[in-house]
Amino acid sequence: MASYIGASAEQEDADPILMAFAAEATKGDPASPEARELVLRWQAHLVKFSRSCDEEKLRRLADLYSWDNRFAEVLDSYGPGTAHFMGEAIEAYLETL
Repeated sequence: MASYIGASAEQEDADPILMAFAAEATKGDPASPEARELVLRWQAHLVKFSRSCDEEKLRRLADLYSWDNRFAEVLDSYGPGTAHFMGEAIEAYLETL
């Protein structure tokens, strides 16, 4: 999606992760090892571009991704249900800590 002219470095970094989340969402297992790896990649992305992403921030993002339609509108452009799946995958990851 960031292949358009003027895409930011942040968007170029995020797109492959979000596309992978969309693909993983079709499998339906937010607790899978693949989903966990995507959560870690997303967390690293957030640290890279916002300088922090602790467990509490992840937990709050999980809630937003799962329940806030504004996030769903953007994230689901990568594939139906991507936002909700991301929220569930983050929650599943946090339960293992």
